[in-house]
Amino acid sequence: MAESKKVALVFGASGISGWAVTKCALSYPTPTTFDRVIGLTNRPLPIEKSGLPHDPRLELHCGVNLRGSLEEVMSQLQEKVPNLEEVTHVYYLAYSNATAYSMDVMAIREINVGMTYNAVHAVDRLCKNLKFFVLQTGTNNYGVAVFRYQEHIEIKPPLREDNPRIPSPWGDEIFYYGQVDLIKEANKGKTWKWCEVRPDQIVGHVPVPTSMTYVEPLALYLMLYRYVNGPGATVVFPGPYTNYIHTHTPSSQDIIARSELYLSLEKPDQAHGEAFNTADSTTPAPWSLVWPKMCEFFGLVAEGASPEDKGWKGIDKWWIAHQDDYQKMCEEYGLRPREISEATWIFLAAGFSFLGRDRDLCLDKIRSVGFTEEYPVAYGYFRVFDLLVQERIIPKQEDWKN
Repeated sequence: MAESKKVALVFGASGISGWAVTKCALSYPTPTTFDRVIGLTNRPLPIEKSGLPHDPRLELHCGVNLRGSLEEVMSQLQEKVPNLEEVTHVYYLAYSNATAYSMDVMAIREINVGMTYNAVHAVDRLCKNLKFFVLQTGTNNYGVAVFRYQEHIEIKPPLREDNPRIPSPWGDEIFYYGQVDLIKEANKGKTWKWCEVRPDQIVGHVPVPTSMTYVEPLALYLMLYRYVNGPGATVVFPGPYTNYIHTHTPSSQDIIARSELYLSLEKPDQAHGEAFNTADSTTPAPWSLVWPKMCEFFGLVAEGASPEDKGWKGIDKWWIAHQDDYQKMCEEYGLRPREISEATWIFLAAGFSFLGRDRDLCLDKIRSVGFTEEYPVAYGYFRVFDLLVQERIIPKQEDWKN
């Protein structure tokens, strides 16, 4: 293989982050950086239904079960992916929430660490030209979502990459630690490099919905709320006051994707063995700033949460109760009806109910290696709304009726 040839392999290409990396790799940092972009998905995803560009360099392959044995994963990769030895850059964005809504949070750790072990060791053995491996984790590195032990965990923003790990037993369920440790071990004596990227709350969209995409259900709710109640109606923030005012730094899927591509392609030496926070901006964006902008987009008037508001306001129940109106709206505007799964509502309600502590990220480290892209407050949400319009999930603004 020619020294300059670059081939990307994306684990989890149908997820909110993997889809964005797969898409961005076809054009960033240049339209010809990669000779091949290979996306791995759990379930079959035809390219024509993927929402990805029609590009001869793009390949999508399904059926690699990372929850099997290492030998099985290696065999499946060799069977599914032609010329696997050409792969130079691996982006690990796979995640399993198979037990996410049970009480056994430690099972999530074991499943995801095991999947990562299989992926890392499989590509280490099979991808003879491997140069860089990117692992995406998140702000739970800092313990923000260890809900059982919040009283034992001190969170002092802005959160920095060199913050110490959450000690045992409070941090035992954070599977990111196990993922990083196994990569460090696998990398010993090897020539390939690696880094870890930590986004905050991910703002994004995928054409085939997952239970972890929360912007689409919010957009559908606000659009239907306008349809039922008319433009100018007041719509209340669906979460508690603590969630409304806490500071965080949303991370849009394409900002995340470009930061991961940038680190692995432009700064591999500086990035090697390091962790980097990534987000839309160094400026925190609490819901108290974002919610009014979202409501304004839909021609609604935002009402924030008051200190008396303590929990989720059940917009899922409102959505279910107005399904007849939703069907009418879809017919009137020629929209593609979408189903919002119970798992999606659970994910949304959890995010709006429990993540009520300030957790904004420090971006000094990623800025120090030259990645400076930023979005203004709420801009990432507007990008998602544009995608929803393109896919006829919500109507164009100029078509909205009074």
